[in-house]
Amino acid sequence: MTSASTRVPPVPAVLRLVQMSVLGRWRATAEELYREIVQLSGAAAGQEIVVSGCGDGTTVEWLAARTGAAVTGVDRDAARIATAERRIRARPRALPVVFEHSRLDDLPHESNVFDVAIGEPLLSTADDPAAAVAELARVTKPMGTVILMQVTWTSDIDPAVREVVVERLGLRPFLLVEWKQMLRDAGIVEIQVQDWTSGGDGGGDGAHHPASGPQLTWQQKMQIMGRAWRRWGWREARGAVAREQDLLRELSRERALGFQLVHGVKWPHAIEP
Repeated sequence: MTSASTRVPPVPAVLRLVQMSVLGRWRATAEELYREIVQLSGAAAGQEIVVSGCGDGTTVEWLAARTGAAVTGVDRDAARIATAERRIRARPRALPVVFEHSRLDDLPHESNVFDVAIGEPLLSTADDPAAAVAELARVTKPMGTVILMQVTWTSDIDPAVREVVVERLGLRPFLLVEWKQMLRDAGIVEIQVQDWTSGGDGGGDGAHHPASGPQLTWQQKMQIMGRAWRRWGWREARGAVAREQDLLRELSRERALGFQLVHGVKWPHAIEP
């Protein structure tokens, strides 16, 4: 993987490629994952759901269309909210959906209003992820369900390399024990975990064929080399592409990252410190 001394700010196309290789692997089984969320939460018509870190609105749309519940999507990125709104407007039939542009660690809602609260992977882009989890709990009704769909570190890697991965992903994973502690601190009890690292289907081809994984296009390679050359010169530029491809290959092997479904219930009484 890339060392801290040879970090190059990634080109946007490479950022998207990394996100597709990591998050896209689990999105491929979204139908199964969403059905499990409905089963865990009991989401149904007449209920209200909030999705924090909703991104382009894929989860919001699915839940509203399949359950009939009123779903509110919140994201800190105005461009992603605009994309989500276009997605919903393009549907032939209206859905009970609302999108809001807001900080994830300071949700624009009263306390105890949602039956179900869901934190998507983009929840970890919040300035304070622990506060974002606490906000999910705050806006959930007593005995309501809080669910996190989160990327986790599954192996111990060099801190400098970890920062490179965070930069490329555009979000910060945490250890599973850290996500669970955030929920406990927020007053969530009966916490349970499901490991969806293999996409819920026992693993894909990428887990069995180390050579597989996303490939950089010629244009992306040229962009990477150009950035490295301007910063360090030709010698470093020649190795920049190989380092970026190695990073993609490592991420596609799932050696450093996992994907967990963590859920629990909001306890109606104050938790003793």
